[in-house]
Amino acid sequence: MYIKLKIPQQLIFLFLISLPFCTVTNAQQKKMEKDRSAPNVVFILADDVGYGDLGIDGGKVPTPNIDKLAKQGIRFTDAHSPAALCAPSRFSLLTGSYPYRNGRAGGSWDVNNSSGFSHNGNRTKAGRHITVGEILQKAGYKTAFFGKMHLGGDVFDEKGNVIREKDNLNIMDYSRGVKDNLNDHGFDHWLGLLSGIQHEPYAYFENGKYVPVDPQKPADNSSTRLLTNGFYRVSNNGLSEIVEAGKVPARGDVDYDSSQAGIIFTNAAIDFIDGHLKENKQTGKDQPFLLYFSSQAIHVPHTPPFDFDGDPSTIDEQVYGVTGAMTSDVLYELDLQVGKILAKLEEEGIADNTLIIFTSDNGALWPAITRYGNPEHDNNGPLRDYKASIYEGGHRVPFIAKWGDGTLEGSVISPGSVSNQLIMGHDWVATMYELTGQNMEEDQAMDSSSLLPIFKGLQNEEDPLHEFVLYQAGFAYDGAIREGNLVLMVDRNNKATELYDLANDLGQEKNLITESKFKETITRLKDKFLHYNAHDNDVITPRTTKAFVVKK
Repeated sequence: MYIKLKIPQQLIFLFLISLPFCTVTNAQQKKMEKDRSAPNVVFILADDVGYGDLGIDGGKVPTPNIDKLAKQGIRFTDAHSPAALCAPSRFSLLTGSYPYRNGRAGGSWDVNNSSGFSHNGNRTKAGRHITVGEILQKAGYKTAFFGKMHLGGDVFDEKGNVIREKDNLNIMDYSRGVKDNLNDHGFDHWLGLLSGIQHEPYAYFENGKYVPVDPQKPADNSSTRLLTNGFYRVSNNGLSEIVEAGKVPARGDVDYDSSQAGIIFTNAAIDFIDGHLKENKQTGKDQPFLLYFSSQAIHVPHTPPFDFDGDPSTIDEQVYGVTGAMTSDVLYELDLQVGKILAKLEEEGIADNTLIIFTSDNGALWPAITRYGNPEHDNNGPLRDYKASIYEGGHRVPFIAKWGDGTLEGSVISPGSVSNQLIMGHDWVATMYELTGQNMEEDQAMDSSSLLPIFKGLQNEEDPLHEFVLYQAGFAYDGAIREGNLVLMVDRNNKATELYDLANDLGQEKNLITESKFKETITRLKDKFLHYNAHDNDVITPRTTKAFVVKK
């Protein structure tokens, strides 16, 4: 079990750098090593982090670890989440297909929903929507997932009946765990909150089984209790909060403490790396790994821990109060989480051959629910609107990638690069197909284009990765199609309502829909949108991108 509240103190150094041949420079040798060895992959998904939240993007909250990642790699200025809300985006970020492809455009919010990967799986040859975990497993990787989920699954009452009504989740039999989980969809190990920190069950599940916060307690309903909306003093290390219990009380672990979620997930991720490297050493293998880290930060509730190491007896690494407000404290905590993972990679000597990706599941949080210590902090910069919106502020997000030692000679991705390419967060899925040299089925990763040419500096900035992309509002009520710098909004009734030219109007203040010179363009773009997505959950084809095929 991976739940642990103390950061490990003893770290083992395993990576050995071979001495270069006398005719080869150190830099050339490093490059050769990278070419021979499959890189580890670390994908870090933040929650509700907006276009202007990070220090590197002008934010006023300290995010030194994420900023350093950007400075040592590439930062994209025109990256977009698959949807403007977390649950639908999370399906896409794992499969490379837009949220509507499985017939559940609004996402699999809670475990009263079946698995989003199995839902309408009969639409595909494989009988399921293949995840990036399965892709990398096939390539020989060890795969692990830690964090917030929103991926659906099957949970049961005490009689063994599957629960499909949200209000019945509080009669869930915790001893039965969750079926059709990530172990069935490409991940060797996982630990997560099935519905995030804002929905029940307020408890941790590991490889399909309930794991009490206190390992001495039984893994059944006797270790749970009913909770209603409000604050709960659970420990001396933070303030837990239940924010969406619904019409009926929600059930959760008796020791559940929302302030500790980030610590638990970070420690679990570090322990996974540690355990995997020890296993490699014991077996004499050099098996690469995929670590998918899905942070709870900065989703509400904003309950930063007093001390990041989880030990209430001393304040060794303060979080609560550092920035002067709860939201910015949690953003600061997110940066600590990233820093801990990056430090572990460095300490083990594997950072240089690890592809690290950082992004967010949707745009910035609404001002009404945020509290930042610095009043000049602007979480969305020049963009219009926020999370759940079809406007740019709902889905334009940070996207950072690093692969190398941070020097030009020792990196695959040139450090300090900035790309203005229009990309989607789920493009990383096609990237994994190309990275591991696997052909993509026509009915999988249907909307994903590989970023590898951009990472390697082989894609001209003037040569667009996507001919066009589709945008989706939070609950799939409204959509949009973007081609170049033109964005056409299409409402739930399939009516074209707004047109913007982002090249001259990034803030989307001037609606061009009534201008006669755009009449033909509006008709063409609307027809194109409806060709791919007519707000119809039965839409399966066609693809919006070409399926990746290995060149022979």
